[in-house]
Amino acid sequence: MKKIIKNKYFFIILVMILGFATYSYIQGNAVTAEEGPTTSESIVARGNIVIGFTGDGVAEIPVVNVDFDINGTLKEIYVSEGDKVTEGQLLAKLKDEEYLNKLKTSEITYKQALTNLELKKENEVLSLLSEKEKLDNYKSSLEKIKAEYQPMVENPDLYPSQDITFKKLDLDSAQTAYDNQLKRYNTLKNSNKSIEVEKANVESKKINLEIAEDDFNSTSLISPISATILNIAYKEGEIISSPSNSSSQTSNTTNFIILSDSDKVEVTVPVSELDLDMVEKEQTVEVVFEAFEGITYTGKVSNIKSLPDIDNNGVVTYDVTILLEGDTERIKSGMTCEATFIMRQEKNVLTIPNKAVYIFEGTQYVDVKNDQGSPEQRAIKTGLTDGKNSSVIEGLIAGETLVITKGN
Repeated sequence: MKKIIKNKYFFIILVMILGFATYSYIQGNAVTAEEGPTTSESIVARGNIVIGFTGDGVAEIPVVNVDFDINGTLKEIYVSEGDKVTEGQLLAKLKDEEYLNKLKTSEITYKQALTNLELKKENEVLSLLSEKEKLDNYKSSLEKIKAEYQPMVENPDLYPSQDITFKKLDLDSAQTAYDNQLKRYNTLKNSNKSIEVEKANVESKKINLEIAEDDFNSTSLISPISATILNIAYKEGEIISSPSNSSSQTSNTTNFIILSDSDKVEVTVPVSELDLDMVEKEQTVEVVFEAFEGITYTGKVSNIKSLPDIDNNGVVTYDVTILLEGDTERIKSGMTCEATFIMRQEKNVLTIPNKAVYIFEGTQYVDVKNDQGSPEQRAIKTGLTDGKNSSVIEGLIAGETLVITKGN
């Protein structure tokens, strides 16, 4: 009995729920029917129609790291962050006393080496003259003895044999002395080893001098380009050491000074391998930075990286570099942006929303608000569309009001 009563209650509740749902549905349809079609208005205005694809990018201002080539104590800084400098301008200087002393010492030793070389050359000339004089004396003596010995050989009966023997010994001795002196002379004449040693010493001292000059000149830091100073990493009195390499430039860098040419602002956009075929060099790109709402920068594709980047998910992209044009002074390195790679566009044309256009028997129409405030059908012709708006080729003028009906 209790079971039957429960079933009755369940049935009654179910009927009530179904009845309420039916009532709500009917009422909803009634309200919708009462509302009917809705209308909105749009003004015909000039604008741009752009067809392309977008990608997120980051601004990169080409920078130049300027560092001292030597270590030392920073003596003076002649510029400040934000200053514009010109090529060849003196930026800073190290204490140079130590390097100046090395330079002076190297100059002295180099001059000494040059003097020693000249002295060695003079001594060689004098020695050669002395040996030549000796050679001439030995030759004269030899020729004299030959002249005395020759008659003895030709007429041996006229001379004592003992005299002939002694003269022959004199001749042999004179010939040996001459030969030895000739060899000594030729050796000295043809050999320049001592000169070469001194020349090598001069060259060594010259290299040391050049190094000392470079080190001394390196105590002055010169700007290699005309640019703006982004960062100075040291203060006067601090010890300057070799900078550590870094892939990115921040205010924490150990590079002494970072220069940037703000006239050359680049934007790097990773482009999917699926979209890369739609990118080409010198292609126009419009760039909007999050930091500068309402400002659109224009640039050209300057480089398309050949090697891909593959993330952990296997997505393949290629870095595309865009060189921005115009006034880019406000842009800083690291700023994020959205870049639109333009494939086709029409600038300063009449534009209307696509939803304002309807087609009847192959002709495009819009409803134009007339002077009485009523919609009036008018045939038009549209051109390029970006999927949301279209350019108007004919049929409308700027300032006219379109009536857009929704719900028909």
